[in-house]
Amino acid sequence: MALLVGLAVLASACGGADTEGVSASDDSATTPAQPDPEPQAPTPTTGNRPDAAALEAGYEDLVARTDPLPPDGGELVPCADVPELESRVEGKLSGRQNIPDDVAGALLTYWMEHAETFGGMWIDRGNGGTIVLAFTDDPQAHREAILARAPSPDDVPATIPPPPITDERALGERDDVAIDVVPVDFTEAQLRATQQHLGELLGAELGLLGSGIDTTKNRITLDLVDPPEGALDTIASLVPAAAVCITVTTSPHPPQGPLDVIPDLDVEDPLVSCRGTPPMPYSKLVAPDPIDDVEHPAVDALRAELATPGVEPLPEGDWVVLSIDDDLAVFAALGEDSFGTASVERQGDVWVLSGWSSGGACDPVVSLPDGLGQVDVRLDPDSLPGPDDTVIDLLVTEVDCASGREMGDALVGPQIVETEDAVLVAFAVIPVVGGANCQSNPSTSVSIELSEPLGDRLLLDGIRVPPRPLTDEADL
Repeated sequence: MALLVGLAVLASACGGADTEGVSASDDSATTPAQPDPEPQAPTPTTGNRPDAAALEAGYEDLVARTDPLPPDGGELVPCADVPELESRVEGKLSGRQNIPDDVAGALLTYWMEHAETFGGMWIDRGNGGTIVLAFTDDPQAHREAILARAPSPDDVPATIPPPPITDERALGERDDVAIDVVPVDFTEAQLRATQQHLGELLGAELGLLGSGIDTTKNRITLDLVDPPEGALDTIASLVPAAAVCITVTTSPHPPQGPLDVIPDLDVEDPLVSCRGTPPMPYSKLVAPDPIDDVEHPAVDALRAELATPGVEPLPEGDWVVLSIDDDLAVFAALGEDSFGTASVERQGDVWVLSGWSSGGACDPVVSLPDGLGQVDVRLDPDSLPGPDDTVIDLLVTEVDCASGREMGDALVGPQIVETEDAVLVAFAVIPVVGGANCQSNPSTSVSIELSEPLGDRLLLDGIRVPPRPLTDEADL
């Protein structure tokens, strides 16, 4: 269980502003929905520590016997409107660095020893990578006790096998981490017990897709898709609104009328994307600005990450700017046969690396309108076209996660553009909104009819920019 606990605790990588009613510079907190447990005295830093296995078992037992928070009649709040807790000290971990294993073990042990008041642990990237722990009782006492503590072989292991102890100094004396403690209203045990209870109480008939716990906001998150009329009022009457926030996704409506997505490259500079990048003009993707030609805090943050040693490397290549807006910057590393990306997000007054990926060369596709998803189009290998054919047999496959469904009426198109030299073909699909398993999707056989025999004209995928010849090989 230790490895799973460690991953769950360390996964939240960002912190923001203080939660509603809780100030990071003021140790007061709003009144919780049920009384706080009695504060515990911080564990001494010397002497024998409780057995790690017993600590883990005790924590799970605590969750099992913790009563769910009762409904409070409050108003449901969007998760986007709930500010994040933030630390008061400057951190020392880059956007790609996690908590050192020996430090993580010491902190896991400490919070399990104080599970009755523990409220979560995360890395506040917005403050330079501060390790933040939350408690419902006196945060300053916990912070002093944690900083005076040193890693021990007896700690709950953050990884298996447990790492060797290479630094025996107290956590407050180390120069590779910064640690802070903030106050919260609810313990993690309360949130977990309540989340489990709500999972039994609320169902898909209310539009519930899933739930989680956002430790940086000290909230249970409810993800809703197309909730029916009256569902939000029903949910509000059943949940402790002070401990819950919601994210509502509404299915977009696809454009009415025939599919019209193939651009005329002679007169248009279409919006395109490349493996999940934000839509951008094709000309910008063809001739992006090198990062050395752009002055911006997001560029400075990327340069700092590129210069950080000892962590997972960012993609290699010539770094360029794809897009920068008020809160998000996207960069690309252009290699001879590779295309990597890195995203940098603004958090408060600073810019922080938030994700990166790498892969083969960029293959731009038209940015489809809201309500439409991409499909892969290929020639039917059992019925390849000849020059005299006016009917072309194709196989069309949904690209995004769709639980392996048959597209049926969700398939949109075709759009066919015929010229003297080529036949451009495009399809799209009305995507699954909400939860879908990512598995192989079946191909749909489709026949298109041309206005005249194919002749020596090329059959092209009109979604690609520039259009790409269709083959009988799948591109998934």
